[in-house]
Amino acid sequence: MNSAKKNGHLLETILAIRASIGDGLGDDELTRLLRTTLLSEAGFSFLSFFRGLVTLTVPQQDLTTWYPEQGWIAPAREKAARAIAEKYELSLHEPLDRAANVWHPAQAPEVAHHHLEMSDDRWQTVIVAHPRYLKIRVLGRAERYRYDSEALCPVTLGHEILQDLSALYADVPTRKHAAESSCPCH
Repeated sequence: MNSAKKNGHLLETILAIRASIGDGLGDDELTRLLRTTLLSEAGFSFLSFFRGLVTLTVPQQDLTTWYPEQGWIAPAREKAARAIAEKYELSLHEPLDRAANVWHPAQAPEVAHHHLEMSDDRWQTVIVAHPRYLKIRVLGRAERYRYDSEALCPVTLGHEILQDLSALYADVPTRKHAAESSCPCH
């Protein structure tokens, strides 16, 4: 595992460790093994591995900079996400965080929030960006094995993906904060 950590790129390190141990460990066991090492990059830290997706912790976020009104993603965050999606040739979507529950409907003033998802041309979710976590697909379906759930291949995103995603999680001033900082009395 030490030799796999030398490249310094978190997602590649996780794939290298998984490849070096083969299929001897399930996702839960692999997660526990990976937690024994300090895996982090660009403000993100490893949380879990499950079905080809790596879940990462994110820097602490001010939710008002993500959801300024009615649960929709703030324009500055959406703009950053759109730039990332375009760079990596992914589609950008803003689904709800949770589906409506008929047994326990949301009470006013609770608002359903959205998160950001980026998908490839095979409609496979590659990135899920939420203010509380980040998921990145490192293993996915290959075109020729579309219906074979066991045929997972590495998803190539590039060395800079976490650096690029860190811009999405960077501090974004809210209108209130921007007005305060422009006030001559502060």
